[in-house]
Amino acid sequence: MSRVLLAEDEFLIRAVMVDALDEVGLRCIEAATGQAALDVVTGSDELAAIIVDIGLPDMSGEKVIEAARQHRPDVPIIRCSGASMPQDGGGSGIHVFPKPYSPTDLSRFVASLIGTASKQPS
Repeated sequence: MSRVLLAEDEFLIRAVMVDALDEVGLRCIEAATGQAALDVVTGSDELAAIIVDIGLPDMSGEKVIEAARQHRPDVPIIRCSGASMPQDGGGSGIHVFPKPYSPTDLSRFVASLIGTASKQPS
């Protein structure tokens, strides 16, 4: 099962996203802070994708994205924010997913990025 890093400080959003990602066959590594996300990004866990909320409590998600681009250049990054942003996400390998979002839509988007077939019934 592929692993995805989810950097999201809001517990309820994180919990719902973990379930939605599991439904499409993805295991989630949760990070409630930017530092926790940085620890995963710079660690040795294999990651298929990285989902980052820009509004983390201890640092901007942009710092997590910057570290991810440096340490995991081949891993797709999904930038989530309620603020308006360029649709290109600021560079190759960065995808924009505006808030509010449907957990089902985001999890299916992530699965399609990394080529994981959905286990959800039709």
